[in-house]
Amino acid sequence: MKQRVMDFLRRPSTIAFLVFTALYVVCMGGIFWGTWSLDKAPIEPDNATFYPINEAARWFRGLVGGNDFVPSDLMHVIGSMYFWQELQYALAGYLAALGLAFYLRGRGLSRFAALAGGAAYGLMGYTFTLFSAGHLGWFIWMMYGPFAFGLVDRAVRKGKWRNWALLGAVLAWAAARQSDMWLLFTVLTFAYGVWTLVREWKQVKFLRVLAGVGVTAVVTCAIGLPQFTRALTQDLAGREAQIAATSGKDASETVDKSADERWRFCTSWSLPPEDTLEFVASEIHGGSNDPRVSPTNPYKGRLGQQIVVPANAAGQKHPVTGVPLKAGETIWMPYRQHSLYFGLLTVLFALAGLVGWWRYRKDGSGIWRDVPFWFGAGVLVYFCALGCFTPFYKLVYALPFGSTLRAPVKFVHLLEFCVAALAGFGFEAAWRGFKREGAAPFGLKAVLIVLAVANVVNLAYVDSKYCAVEDVSFVRLPNAAAEDVAKAGGGKVFVAIAPQEGRKAINDSMGVHLATTTDNPADNDIRYFLVNGNTLRQNKTFNEWVQSGRVKSVGMYALSQTGGISRAAGASAQLALFENPSVPAPPPKEEPASNRARQVLVWVSVFATFGLLAWGAWGAVRRKRACESQP
Repeated sequence: MKQRVMDFLRRPSTIAFLVFTALYVVCMGGIFWGTWSLDKAPIEPDNATFYPINEAARWFRGLVGGNDFVPSDLMHVIGSMYFWQELQYALAGYLAALGLAFYLRGRGLSRFAALAGGAAYGLMGYTFTLFSAGHLGWFIWMMYGPFAFGLVDRAVRKGKWRNWALLGAVLAWAAARQSDMWLLFTVLTFAYGVWTLVREWKQVKFLRVLAGVGVTAVVTCAIGLPQFTRALTQDLAGREAQIAATSGKDASETVDKSADERWRFCTSWSLPPEDTLEFVASEIHGGSNDPRVSPTNPYKGRLGQQIVVPANAAGQKHPVTGVPLKAGETIWMPYRQHSLYFGLLTVLFALAGLVGWWRYRKDGSGIWRDVPFWFGAGVLVYFCALGCFTPFYKLVYALPFGSTLRAPVKFVHLLEFCVAALAGFGFEAAWRGFKREGAAPFGLKAVLIVLAVANVVNLAYVDSKYCAVEDVSFVRLPNAAAEDVAKAGGGKVFVAIAPQEGRKAINDSMGVHLATTTDNPADNDIRYFLVNGNTLRQNKTFNEWVQSGRVKSVGMYALSQTGGISRAAGASAQLALFENPSVPAPPPKEEPASNRARQVLVWVSVFATFGLLAWGAWGAVRRKRACESQP
């Protein structure tokens, strides 16, 4: 057994993989430096940074009730979500890198070139820095979607049913959380599939391909129907409601906004042509517009929302440029929470990939035949990303679902994949020394390894600028006030404490410990008031309620950054909980009616997922045994 382990560790493939993994671990450690403690989290406005104490049970209850499932959801029950807070983003970047490397290796590139191209993709600016916005749905795609291209290539060339089935699985899993990006990448995957068929037409068995496409379709539907039905019934309806809301219409109305208004809504956050420079020079127009992330260097370019200046704002100065505004003109309100940096070396090696294709295109190996596809796809999606800055986007807008896609800058995600793939071919061309025969000298290969590592470290350094630290220690500590609310039957709690005295943290703590809170003191169903000494001293109305018996004391508590909210008495008490007896305890929550059809779809998806994973693992074991049995 020991000898087998040593032989395994000595394999070039194992060494390359371990070095690649170690580099990624170091880079991820640096990006999220200061947040790895369970009591710290990156600032990510669109994603939770603290969780209810029954998070795992709530997730499982949702799954049983009909919520969709992908393998990465198991993080809810494998360790706490505080453990996965940064790790879920790090894992997504790592898997995205492996996904592109999987494709490049399948095309016959060396281990170095495949891993160098993949490593760049996993940390490219727009791909990875969206963690700063908390766009977790995109990172769910990153865990699965990049593997689709390598599976398409292998399925068409080799025809194995397992590859077709796994292709269906990754397409389904990638659709779980961000349907618009899934749609764009699925179109790109389909285009690459057609390209692959044309590329391999002399040796393709088209009947087997048709059968394989059928296998992919069956697996995609078996695993992905819960995601697809949600996208069509909820996500699409939500986008139409969002569009309707911008014009002041009720979401139930037919959306009949003027063509100009809808166009402005859908093409806000188009890529300004001048921001193309940021592909090779980071933050030339600034960083994030979240002041907690980039307090001294906010983004000041034109990437943002289009707004028509109302008449009453005429003459006011633009908040960024300072130019006086004119009524009726369209202006850009810059706002972003991410980078657009591809890496200077990534782009240079992508250009080297084009040079390599031109030099090797007739060598008969077939390795380079995908380069024109990635170059053509990259040019096309770049023009799509420009959105309203080019008339070309009107063609995209006219396509099905084109008028529901928002933020054309999303196409930069596809451009990053194309550029990273080309960079992989560029690393391969340089690794060969651009020679038709022979190999590059050892010195050149050493330089290329250094450049590949430098590229990844440079990308990680830029990514780290978008990580700001949030302290979540207090909300995770015990909360006796929330426990007393639950014992008394529950009800809405108003935290009557000034913001500067920690109201938000206390509010969050109550919510984590399953107490329902409100920020509106005028709500007529408030059953509890959590107050501090200043409230008791300064709020005469509340004092009258206490003296008249309108509210009665429930408990008194001490407040500590290390002990949370604990029961206390006398001078040590800092908070008091009062109950309004006139407000009855809320009735027990009724469970929503079960959607049996959706529950069936979800459990078919779950069993199909685990069945396919078991099949794939068994196939890997069999291949390993077959290799070991060969002399």
